[in-house]
Amino acid sequence: AGGLAYWAAFGKVEEVNVKVEQISEEVFDTKDNLFVFFLDKSEDLLNKKDDIQKVCRALRREKSLHRLTFYFNVRKEGDPPGPDGHRADGAESTGAPLLPCVMYKGQRKTAIKVNTADIPLDKITEFFAALSEKIDPAWKTWPVQRLSGHEFHEEVLEASSPAAPVLMQMYEDTCFLCFLMRPFVNSLAKLFKENGVPLTFKRINISENDFPDRCPVARGTPTFICFRGDKVPGVKWDEFKPYDLVQRITKEYTNLPESVLAEMDELQGLVSRRFQMFTQLVMWTIELQKLEALLAAPPPALQASSPVGEAEGGEAAEMPAEAEEVDDDAFSSVVSTMMAADMRRTDLLLENLAYLQREVDEVEHDAALLGIMLAESVEKREKEEDELFAASRQKTPNR
Repeated sequence: AGGLAYWAAFGKVEEVNVKVEQISEEVFDTKDNLFVFFLDKSEDLLNKKDDIQKVCRALRREKSLHRLTFYFNVRKEGDPPGPDGHRADGAESTGAPLLPCVMYKGQRKTAIKVNTADIPLDKITEFFAALSEKIDPAWKTWPVQRLSGHEFHEEVLEASSPAAPVLMQMYEDTCFLCFLMRPFVNSLAKLFKENGVPLTFKRINISENDFPDRCPVARGTPTFICFRGDKVPGVKWDEFKPYDLVQRITKEYTNLPESVLAEMDELQGLVSRRFQMFTQLVMWTIELQKLEALLAAPPPALQASSPVGEAEGGEAAEMPAEAEEVDDDAFSSVVSTMMAADMRRTDLLLENLAYLQREVDEVEHDAALLGIMLAESVEKREKEEDELFAASRQKTPNR
C-alpha cells in the first residue's frame, strides 16, 4: 500500500496533512495537474515525509495551485534515471534537503529540484498556469471550429445540450492519424449540418492548449469527447479510427437518413485513398529532391585517360553522397513538412483528394522533366569524355 496507508504503519499519521499517493498509469490517463516526488527507495517515503509535507503544504496554500494533486514514484530496477536531485531550483545551496520532482500539466512536463529551505513557488506557479493559444477569428469560419483552452467553457460546455451535443476532437499537429482524418472530420461536420443532424464537431490542439477545467484528460490523439451540457461530464469515446467513429455515430443516432449513412460510409472508405495519395506525393517529392541534388552537384573533372563512365583506376564513378542517400531523417522531414502544411488547410475530403491528385501529377511531371535534363547532361558529358579521350589517344605516340 502507498500514501497515507504506508505512513500509518509507522505512526504519527496526524502530522500528514496532504494526501500523497503512489503514481500509476491510471492516474496519468485520467488526471491532470500532477506534482510527483521521485524517490530512490521505499524507505525515503518515511525518511523524507516531513520534507515532502512541507512542500505540499506550501503549494496547497497558493490559491492558483488548488488543482494540484500530489503523488510519489519509487524508482524500480530498470527504470530510466529520474530527476537529478543534486542541484536545487530556487535558492543557492543552503544544505537543506533537495527533493527531485516532476510536474505534469496537459501534455507538458518538467523536472524540478526543490530546495525545501526556499521552495521555488514562482517557477511552479508559472508552470501550472493554463496554456491557451491565441484565438484566430478565422477559426470560427472553418468547417470544424478550432477552439482555444479559454473558449472551452463557452463554446463547448455552454453550447452543448443533451439534445444537441458537441463532439470535440483533441488533436496534435504531429499526430499522423489526426492529419489523415482532418478532411474526413470536416466532411462529416458539413454533412451533419446540411442534414440537420444535431451533433456539432469542434477541435482543440492539445499541443497548444492545456486540458481545460472539466475536460477529460487524453494522453493519446485523436481522442473524441462528447459533451451534453455543463451539468454532466464529457464522455470520452473509445473510437478514434474513421470506420469505428462512423459506427459509434450510427449507434448514437439511430434515425439517420439512409442517404447520410451511405455518405458516411463512403467518406470513411476514402480515408485510405487519401493515405495512398499522400504516400505517392511523399515518394515523388523525395525522388524530385534526389534529382535536384544530382543536377545541382558540380560534375567531377573530365577523365581523358579513362573509358566512358569509369573513374580513374577502372571503378565506376560514384554519385555525390548528398544525392545518393535519402535517409530516414530526410524522409521524416518531408513527411513532417507536408503534414504541417496540410493541417493548415480547411478543405473537405473530396476536395482534398482532388488537390492531392493535382500535387502528385505536378511533382511527377517535374520529376520527369528533371530526369530528361539529367539524361541530357549525362549524354553531353559522355560525349565530351569521348572527344577528350579520342584527342588524348591521337597525341599519344605509337610504340
